[in-house]
Amino acid sequence: MTTPIIQFNRLKSTPNLEVNTRINRLKKLKNVINRNQNNIVKALNADYGQRCESETKIAEIMICIAEINHTLKHIRSWTKPQNSLANIKFLFSKNSIIPQPLGVVGIIAPWNYPFNLAIAPLIAAISAGNKVMIKPSEITPKTAEIIAKVCSETFLDTEVAVSLGDIKVAQEFSELPFMHLLFTGSTAVGKIIMKAAADNLTPVTLELGGKSPVVIDDNYNLKKAAKSIVGGKFYNAGQTCIAPDYILVSENKQQELIKALQNEINKCFPDILNNSDYTAVINDRHFSRLNNLANDSEKYQCIWPVGDKKNDDKNIFPPLLVINPGDNSSIMQNEIFGPILPIITVKSSQAALDIINSKPNPLTLYIFSNQSKFIKDAIKNTLSGSVAVNETIVQFAQDGISFGGVGESGMGSYHGQNGFNSFSHLKSIYYQTRLNFNAMVRAPYTPIKKKIIKLIGKL
Repeated sequence: MTTPIIQFNRLKSTPNLEVNTRINRLKKLKNVINRNQNNIVKALNADYGQRCESETKIAEIMICIAEINHTLKHIRSWTKPQNSLANIKFLFSKNSIIPQPLGVVGIIAPWNYPFNLAIAPLIAAISAGNKVMIKPSEITPKTAEIIAKVCSETFLDTEVAVSLGDIKVAQEFSELPFMHLLFTGSTAVGKIIMKAAADNLTPVTLELGGKSPVVIDDNYNLKKAAKSIVGGKFYNAGQTCIAPDYILVSENKQQELIKALQNEINKCFPDILNNSDYTAVINDRHFSRLNNLANDSEKYQCIWPVGDKKNDDKNIFPPLLVINPGDNSSIMQNEIFGPILPIITVKSSQAALDIINSKPNPLTLYIFSNQSKFIKDAIKNTLSGSVAVNETIVQFAQDGISFGGVGESGMGSYHGQNGFNSFSHLKSIYYQTRLNFNAMVRAPYTPIKKKIIKLIGKL
């Protein structure tokens, strides 16, 4: 078995990719992904036991293809030097910023969207001209094999390497002296990754999670809000880092919202135990974790819109609404990462913002309102990785806008040009022309030079 350190040394000894080569490789990657669509769907379904085929096609394949298309459209402009005149104090001189490949970068992917969250950062890293190593999640081994297959059909083993294996391999991987390391996963593991990277002074991009809140304006149509919230919360059975984690709504609107959510859940997921469009929980450990959260929530009002029957053999966990759980409850202290949705009443919009600000910075804030003041106040007075207004989770699929967290929800970002820049060294260059007046402000400082310095200081 080829170890991560052997793979790293093989990649390190090869030159960076030229722009035309990057373009050709990305085009080939697109073709290989399209050719393997059925294999990707089968792999995800095997790893989950039941993974909604439409969700896999949209979230794992379609978004990656869109990212490639956007990159191919803009890569030549991204790679061009950005030239500008020096400031007036350095008359006739010129400055330039040149994006330069870093070298070998690492990507550690999670299990919840295992193909997308390996391939999307790969696209950014390749567009920047780097060599890449990927460590897929060991929790989704069939998908990891497909990632390795796609990469081997697209790239030389001196350009991209995939490290398959368990936690021991992941630990060895995180300790390599990458020029940049991107990790997607939990905050707890993100801290471990950052410590390992620090020994090599490796810069990190951490895409973590946390509790992404929903705040709803009293004047917003609750049926519309429910449609979007259900669509985002129960996508992939809630196993999404940007899924709505809890809802803040006024006391006089809570019951109407609960009814709207119940109706929408029943509409989307009838006969949930025999519904191939409803994704299973990834494994027994996470199924047990969600059961514990549900059991701990029984002291509060619990509503099972489609019934509380679960399929332990297939790890099918139905949607659960928990009404006004205590702030110290397990469900409010931990990221849920499953189909359990707390609904909490607040007395005012300011009270909602106070609750959000009392917790670690979320990866995303969801705002449902048609009032510009309500929206502006919520955006201005909270700090989150991103914001989505009147919709959920689709912000991740937008071309050209960055994705990333802040504080405990992560650091750094990627997607589009931001991803290109994250995996590039933006080298600054100063060009001195033949007309060089810099000696006029250097020693020896004669009286005339001091007058010149005084004059320049006023510019």
